[in-house]
Amino acid sequence: MAGGKETPRQKMIGMMYLVLTALLAMNISKDVLNAFIQINKGLGKTNEILEQKSQATIDAINSSTEGAKAVPFQQKVVELDQWADAMMAYIEEMKARVMASSMEGNADGEGFEKFMANGKAIYPDYKDADSSLVVTTPDENQNNTSLLVGSEPQSPKDGAFSAKELRMKLEEYRDKLAGIVVNKGDSLGTWTLPEDVKASIINTFTFNPGRDADNNPEPWETNNFYHMPLVAVLANLAKIQTDVMNAKNNVAVSLAQGINASDLKFTDVTVAVVPKQSYVLRGDEFEAEIYLAAFNKTSQTKVYMGGEYKGENAPAVFDPSGRQAIVSEADGKCRFKVNTGGMSLGSHGYSGQIAYLKDGKEEYIPFVVPPFFVGEPALVISPVQMNVFYRGLDNPVEISVPGVSQDQVEATCSGCQSFGKGEKGQWNVKPGGEKIATISVSATINGEKKSIGTKEFRIKPIPDPIPSFNGKKPTDATITQGELSVATGIRADMSNFDFNVTVRAKSFVITIGTASGGVKEYNNPSNSLTDGNKEVLKKVKKGEKIFIEKIMVDMPDGTTRQLSNINLKVV
Repeated sequence: MAGGKETPRQKMIGMMYLVLTALLAMNISKDVLNAFIQINKGLGKTNEILEQKSQATIDAINSSTEGAKAVPFQQKVVELDQWADAMMAYIEEMKARVMASSMEGNADGEGFEKFMANGKAIYPDYKDADSSLVVTTPDENQNNTSLLVGSEPQSPKDGAFSAKELRMKLEEYRDKLAGIVVNKGDSLGTWTLPEDVKASIINTFTFNPGRDADNNPEPWETNNFYHMPLVAVLANLAKIQTDVMNAKNNVAVSLAQGINASDLKFTDVTVAVVPKQSYVLRGDEFEAEIYLAAFNKTSQTKVYMGGEYKGENAPAVFDPSGRQAIVSEADGKCRFKVNTGGMSLGSHGYSGQIAYLKDGKEEYIPFVVPPFFVGEPALVISPVQMNVFYRGLDNPVEISVPGVSQDQVEATCSGCQSFGKGEKGQWNVKPGGEKIATISVSATINGEKKSIGTKEFRIKPIPDPIPSFNGKKPTDATITQGELSVATGIRADMSNFDFNVTVRAKSFVITIGTASGGVKEYNNPSNSLTDGNKEVLKKVKKGEKIFIEKIMVDMPDGTTRQLSNINLKVV
């Protein structure tokens, strides 16, 4: 590390490098470096899969049966393939030059050829057939910094295979992809990438400055490659290759879809049964429209819902901006779902529009969802959280009667300490000392108060909390001296209990069994260890046993309970 006028970042890097060297001497950082190697392998496999997917899409475009219509898309996909291949080849050579720089100490990565095989860079754990080539400096960061960034972190160097040149090539690749235009012919106009695909490409290859250790801005090149270990640099480059291949794959898929963008082709037919009403009173007629409907399950459609429809006007096309689209699923059908929990009783309907592609742009057809009736069973009394009531707690329940507003519904509860009405049909039950609570419901209908029904609920005590001592529970058997020395007290938690209940231990006793067979007890009049007991625990030796006993807690139901003991051997 050079002396003289060093930047704060250089000083920090120097200190970190000394720490890293010390860690290496203790064989601590080996797992970290190996983790980067495994990341390199995983990203390499991902890139292979993306290449296979892209090639499958390109093959499908080249084998299209659309004839002359497909030709301009086939020509454009050739260019796409060339751009991506050139970008990938450049990064592969950059990897090899980085390894040559780190291994051989060459400022420009000279001799990189020995670190390549079949056009691919050799990863740090690679060995050839006779084990003559092994990358042994996965943590080296000085030489590759000279190659990629240079000595001035705020002014990254120019030149071949520098990080700055990499950024410029990626920006050029981005602009080529985002600017793709396919001329479909004089009478058919042009095709461009869908806006969401274009936005994804631009966002992926936008290289904003990062922040250094002092939270000061620094160039993208410095933030990603300055004094990074060799394996980290290779992982960064492999991630960039994943972005390159992912963008290529998305563009290829869009080109494939663009061949049929202006067609409405139907691959399947089904029977559509549309009821004019979904709730009929006895004596009235039920009517439904039945017809044959054609659809294309390979062509993606979207549905934009326009809100509730009450039949005042015919549905019309609207601007879908800002609305969430319902995208067609694998069978080609869009599915609109709405929860009726907050709806009023009675009839409800919806309007919307379905979107399909015509000449690469969305066209819309408005529609109406047939009205449906929201009703309820004759009586609903359902616990919100459990199928029982817990003594000492506020237990919410919902009570409603169909066709009757909430202000006309009344209820009483026997076996309850308190029972009160809240909002939107929710009542609060606080059981007393009984074993059964009975809720009785009545409603005022047509000016007359009528009994609707009753329902019984079991009343159970709150289950015991689970105690823990520095994370150790009754099911644990051992504790280390280190864990014991930092223990602060006892906790009591309601494990796997659906109600939000907090309990607090009020006292506990620690009994220490010495190796010689002696026993000593230490009282703690709260949930925390006394200062004296903390000092005692720090002196407990391996092989001795401690028993956390007489753990007392106050419960919300007004009772005081003793919890299970925690018996631990010091290891």
